[in-house]
Amino acid sequence: MQFCSLHHCVIFFLILTFPSANTLASTSVTAKLHQSATLSCNYKCSGVVTWTMFHIPGNILAQCSKTKCWSEKGYEVSHDQYLKGKFLLTITAVDYSNRIMYTCACDGVDACDVRLIIETLTSLVQLNPGQALVMDLPIPEPVEVMYKARDSADLYGAQICTVTQRSLQCQPEYTHRASLSYPNITLRDVNMTDSGTYSIRDRKNEEVIHIYTLIVNVVQPESERKFEVSLLTGVFVGLFMLVIIVIDVLLMKNWHKKSRNREKTDPEETIKLNGSTREVRSRQRSDSDAKADQLARQMVEMDKLIQCYKSESMRKSQSWTNRNDIPVVEMLTMKKTEMEAVVQRRQDSERDTVCQWWRLKRPELDTIIEHWTKYNTELDQFKQNLCNKVSHQSNHQTRCPRERRMVQSWPASPEFLRTYNVDVF
Repeated sequence: MQFCSLHHCVIFFLILTFPSANTLASTSVTAKLHQSATLSCNYKCSGVVTWTMFHIPGNILAQCSKTKCWSEKGYEVSHDQYLKGKFLLTITAVDYSNRIMYTCACDGVDACDVRLIIETLTSLVQLNPGQALVMDLPIPEPVEVMYKARDSADLYGAQICTVTQRSLQCQPEYTHRASLSYPNITLRDVNMTDSGTYSIRDRKNEEVIHIYTLIVNVVQPESERKFEVSLLTGVFVGLFMLVIIVIDVLLMKNWHKKSRNREKTDPEETIKLNGSTREVRSRQRSDSDAKADQLARQMVEMDKLIQCYKSESMRKSQSWTNRNDIPVVEMLTMKKTEMEAVVQRRQDSERDTVCQWWRLKRPELDTIIEHWTKYNTELDQFKQNLCNKVSHQSNHQTRCPRERRMVQSWPASPEFLRTYNVDVF
């Protein structure tokens, strides 16, 4: 059975071997989202050049002739470039609706096809355990979410979710954590095992639109954080103290150096200064020793006064007719006042020996002054009675002194008192 003649077989072989002259050259251009992109067609044409969408050939986006050029909104063509034989179409702001095939034609004959591809977006996301990963869906459905773990050997990862007709379908392990709130997919309560890459893939055009690289931070226990804070604080305090010590050492060295320089430049002045300092200290010690001696003498004198005037026999051995420049009570009171002033200057310290001594002696001195005051009162009364009695016995008026000093100076010898039968103490 003969399938074809020799002539037909030769024609069929030539068709398979040499492509048709009408076969179009196809290229692609990659652009960034929301930036401009320029499509070009390398073809010789002296007629009218048009740019259209591949799937809508009747919708002309731009056109150029020898007289002028025009374009739709969002597209631009250059008449100067056309005259130079360069057929360019510029898309001013690329979005996902521009991801199609474009056809350039010359006088209605297709010259070349150019496909526009948008560069895949990448995002690095760092979250703490328990937070949510939000992924954007910038294109119409259908899309799928591919997940690849950080340590996975799989090149593309595995599908975990798909979106079709505004409905989200996920693998069982993600169903309770994933949700769709168009145009976002949210993965809640992320943990360490969720770290990796999540790819939003256009299933219709077989393109990856967006890749999210998720890093879930390692949260340290509270005890470890406190330890690190304490350690850092200790290191900081140690460094601060070290700096202070170094500064102090440098200052001391500088001070000693200046001191040695001063001693070398003026040794006589240094000697005089040291001598003056010693003299001042010597005078201060002398003054202190003198004050201590004076205080000791006052204490000894006070002890003697107390011992002298406290005995009852001493008071009775004194004749009430003797004259004194200063009465005993006034003298003891004056000594008490002087000692009180000394103790007051020493601020009445509990540990001061002088103050402790005075607390013991003062009550005893007060008792002596009280006894002598009472004795003087009795003596004044006795002398007044004696004066009245003598005056009555002598049958003449005798002027009796009223004041104490006058009573003490009134002449009355023991013989005189015995004459009038007056008992003496």
